[in-house]
Formats: sequence, C-alpha cells, structure tokens
Amino acid sequence: MKRLFVLLIFLIPMSCARKVEVKSPAIVRGERYTYLKDDSGRLYIITSNSRDFNDAIRKIDPGPSSVDRLDLWVITPLDGKLDEKRKLRH
Repeated sequence: MKRLFVLLIFLIPMSCARKVEVKSPAIVRGERYTYLKDDSGRLYIITSNSRDFNDAIRKIDPGPSSVDRLDLWVITPLDGKLDEKRKLRH
C-alpha cells in the first residue's frame, strides 16, 4: 500500500506537467566565420579577426542594422601537460 501511494505521489505531478517546446538556435558555419540567429532576429557572428568579420557581414547581408562589436577572449591550454599535472595532484 505504501509503495502504491509513493508511486502515485510521483506519477500524478508528472502527468499534469506541461511540456514546453524548446528550439535550439541554428549554427551556420562559413569559410572563416560562424554565426547563429536567435528568435528575436539578432545575428551573433564569431570570427578570429576583424577582416573576417567584415567579410561575414558582406556575405550574410543582414540588411539595415546596427553593429556592436565585442571582444571575446578564449584562453585554452597549449597542450595536455597541465591537465596531467592536475590529475597527479589529486
């Protein structure tokens, strides 16, 4: 009886929960750039330098829009030696 009661406690809320549709943004890869477009129409362009950014803007042609350039720095280790040293410490 207890097992049935516990099972019902978990099943009733799960059956009443509403499922929400979730869409992931489409990521498009170009030759020297990658971009994605969100639901509000904003384009996020990822390049390694400003010349590639200008080429991407010309190829994508977003129309009349404002451009906000942000500098994003991604720092990654040069090789796996640092990870091996960390594993040995633990």
